Amino acid sequence: MPEGCVDSRCSIAQCDIFDFMAKYVDLTVIHPGGLKTTRQLADSLNITKTSKVIDIACGKGTTALYLAENYGCDVVGIDISAELIQEAQKLAQKKKLEKKVTFQVGNAMRLPFPDNSFDVAISQAMLVLVADKIQTIKEANRVIKRGGKAGWLELSWKKKIDYDFLIKISTVLCSYCMTYVSSYNSWEKLYTDAGISNLTIEKGENVRDNFMARLRDEGLSNTIKILFNTMRNAEISARSKKTNQFFKDYDEYFGLGIFVFAK
Repeated sequence: MPEGCVDSRCSIAQCDIFDFMAKYVDLTVIHPGGLKTTRQLADSLNITKTSKVIDIACGKGTTALYLAENYGCDVVGIDISAELIQEAQKLAQKKKLEKKVTFQVGNAMRLPFPDNSFDVAISQAMLVLVADKIQTIKEANRVIKRGGKAGWLELSWKKKIDYDFLIKISTVLCSYCMTYVSSYNSWEKLYTDAGISNLTIEKGENVRDNFMARLRDEGLSNTIKILFNTMRNAEISARSKKTNQFFKDYDEYFGLGIFVFAK
């Protein structure tokens, strides 16, 4: 979970979009592109059954468990939220993956692991929220082994934005997180400033939600639960409609980037 994103005091209408999707809509996959893009990222990182992977800002553990199930690798998930770590641990038990995936509370800017501990570091929709992005990138680089890889999936602007658009992001979409999204070139500069010289960037074109993608990512039972919660709660329904309309109206701005480098 991105650090600083959850505030239990905020309302359905006013909380940040990440909080809304995770707490009220009850989505388990909230990063841009869903699990289809997670697979693209994992393949770019050359994850295999022998890989030891750290999932930084793992949230409810969906990606960590997905990697273990589909690639056979061992995964350690960390998140700053103890509440989300508890949810992730319960999900690992439910899926009987406790031996393959472990979770613990940790700060992305001060990872609680020695140098050269992992083959792969992976993170999704997290850099937009950490206070020190450069330090976070350096920490991921520190904990991977020589020859290992680190990769991020981040929302990215496809075209130049202006101040008015940022105001709409905050006031209409209520996405305070997204005010820290960067263009592809700005993300690239950030990695360069962190000392990364061999970055590769893969651009994605569409991050809008659709029913079939949600069904694929969430599964039938949780999709039905999500639809039921949305239909029975007028506030959730209203915000969901407003959010979907905003992404539709400004589709030309929203892209995603897969950023990968080797140590």
